Parts: sequence; structure tokens; C-alpha cells
Amino acid sequence: MKSVDAVVIGGGPAGIAAAVAAARAGRKTVLLEKAPFIGGIPVKGYMTTLCGLYKSRPGSGLPEMLHDGFAREFAGLLTDLDGVEGPFQMGRAWVLPFCPESFSAAARRLLEDQANLEVRCEARFCEAAVSGKRIALLTYTADDKVYRVQPRTVVDASGDAVVCRAAGARLLFPDIARQVPAITFPLYNVRINEISGFPAVRWQMMIRHGVDDGDLPPGADYVDFLPSPDPGTLLVKLNLGSLVKTDAQIPEQELAQRANAIKAHLIGFFRRCFSGFENCTTPDESSPVLHREGARGRGGYVLTNPDVLSAAKFSDAAARGCWPVEQWDENGHFSADYPAGGQYYEIPGRCLRSAEIENLFMAGRSISADSGAIASTRVIGCCMATGEAAGKLAAESLR
Repeated sequence: MKSVDAVVIGGGPAGIAAAVAAARAGRKTVLLEKAPFIGGIPVKGYMTTLCGLYKSRPGSGLPEMLHDGFAREFAGLLTDLDGVEGPFQMGRAWVLPFCPESFSAAARRLLEDQANLEVRCEARFCEAAVSGKRIALLTYTADDKVYRVQPRTVVDASGDAVVCRAAGARLLFPDIARQVPAITFPLYNVRINEISGFPAVRWQMMIRHGVDDGDLPPGADYVDFLPSPDPGTLLVKLNLGSLVKTDAQIPEQELAQRANAIKAHLIGFFRRCFSGFENCTTPDESSPVLHREGARGRGGYVLTNPDVLSAAKFSDAAARGCWPVEQWDENGHFSADYPAGGQYYEIPGRCLRSAEIENLFMAGRSISADSGAIASTRVIGCCMATGEAAGKLAAESLR
């Protein structure tokens, strides 16, 4: 058994930022990730757009970087690795295109540069032993062995509040009817006509007609397309509202099987009916179900939907957000409500610290926020900002 200053659970955007921040503050830090790779949803979900980095600049058509620190640094690395010119506009928001391989490379570079940081992949968190109001012991498995570590602080960046749950802290629960899960998959070898550009709306109309005509199964029309900086590649997002609506208690494995069956129908339809898609391919493996919302730990303050939409500011602000409240409901409807006046809102430090466990902090999708607020804060840019803030708060608590 060993003692460390900080243990971060979860190797996605928030966990990476938290671990780097704690290590840079001079704290001996361990990052635990259950997957065999670092990067979380942006990597396993083949994401291609980094959201939540920019806000619109008043009086200008150009965006303004919202964050300093880790998020800005990471975005700079991605831009260098992918050779992109910068962000592009998607609706009223701005996003940075990236390749998942570059996301992994940037994360590894930043993590490997930290002398005080140990990274363990395929390390599954098991238990948290609480003494008084503090986590005294964490247990995890790796390499078919059981490990125990004594942490001075813990950051839950799991995306589902697994440490908060294990420590007996109060939780906030997801609203699956307004935040349905999805699968995402890349399409390679796609030829897009330079004249017609990126006709996603026309593609969606063709898919809807395919469902109406019986060429595609119900639910196949809950689909979106996103560009990639990698030539000849598109990202397809299949929202699973139709499956959740018909069977809200469907087991995760069966949900994945049904979703991937629709995916197979879609790929066949693309090859038959979409010009330029005749030779498109996708990875052979089954696409994992990606949940937009998980359980969160309850902190000293719960960030609310009105806080986001009113661009609220706080005296103990620890991070910022500007992404709209993005809802994907079980009827296939999408909505996006933006903060007032195109401004940003602040996330108080109280949202990043457990109200009950003194040495437990939350980051990313595990922060203390209601279902409306988390629909904005859950994007990559904001997760990095709350991750860095949680790592710094954890380090500062040890002074």
C-alpha cells in the first residue's frame, strides 16, 4: 500500500486536466483509467469536434477563446498536430475540429511530461473507505491484482460519480428522457463534392425518406453528421431516443446490440443511396453506447439551468462555460438554449467539492449541476476547465 497526495479517477478530458494540474502543483498524483487507453469519450467515440472552447466576440464574426490554462494549451497542441487553421462555426457556436488520434497524442504528451504523475490504464476503481468525513483508502484492480492506495485527496472525473457513490455521498441523477444516449462512428473513404459542400440536411432528409419507405428501421433517422479534419472522413452520430422511448429499462448490452444493428442498416443505405459514399468503411468493432449524462456528486452549490442561461457570475468562480444547454430528447428532438447575450457563465468552486466528504472533488460530468446545467458543462472544453480547477483545488487543500 502506498500514500499519494491525489488520486484522479477517470482518464477523459476532465481527468487528464485534473491530473496534470495537481501534478504541476507539486502533488504526487495517480491517474486511474479503466479503459486500455487515455482520452475517454473523445477517443472511444471517435469525436471530431471540440466544443465549449470559444464564445462569440461582440461586434465581430470571429470567436474568442474562453479559457486560459490547460484547455487553451491542449487546443494549441491539437491545432499543431492536425494542422487546422482554427475553429469553425456550427450553428451559433464555434468548435475546433480534431482527429481522435491527435487527441490521444496530445493527452499522452502532457501526461508524460509530469514528473509527479503516475498513469494507470486498465485500472478499475472498486471501493472507497471513509473515515470520519474523509476518504482514507481507495481500492482498484489492475493486472489481475488488487491495489490499495491512501489518498490525501480524490478527484472524481469518472463521468458517473463512481467515487461519490462509493463514498456514500449524495448524488444528482440523470434525466434520460431529455439526454438520450448515442453511438458515434466514423465513415472513411467518403467523397464529398466540393461544390455542394457538406449537405448534412439533405442527407438527413434522404434517411427520413428511407425510414418512411421501409428501407431503414425506425430510429435510423435520429442521426447527425459532423465533419473531420481528416480528408475523406465523416463522423456519424446516431441518437438512441427511439430505443429508449420504447424500452426505458433496456439493458446496456441489448441497447448496444440494437443500436449497432441500426448502424449496419445505415452504412448499407449510405453505400447504396449517397453519392460519394459507395466505398465508405467504418471500423469493424461494435460502437459503444455513449451516455450524455451520468450521476453527479452534490457539492456545496448545485449549478442550475437558470444560472447557465442568465450567464450567472459567482464570487468563488473556478471555471467558465458558454456552450448552450443542449437537449436530445426521446422523441428525436434537439434543442439548444444559449446563455444570455452570448455571454459566458461561471462555475463556482463549491460545485467541484463534495458537500459531505472533505477531501473529495468532482470534475467534468461529475460536477454538482442539475440536468439543464450539465447539458452545457458536459462538453470537452468545459470539462477540461472544471478538471483543471478541481485539480488545483485538491492541491491547494493540502497546504
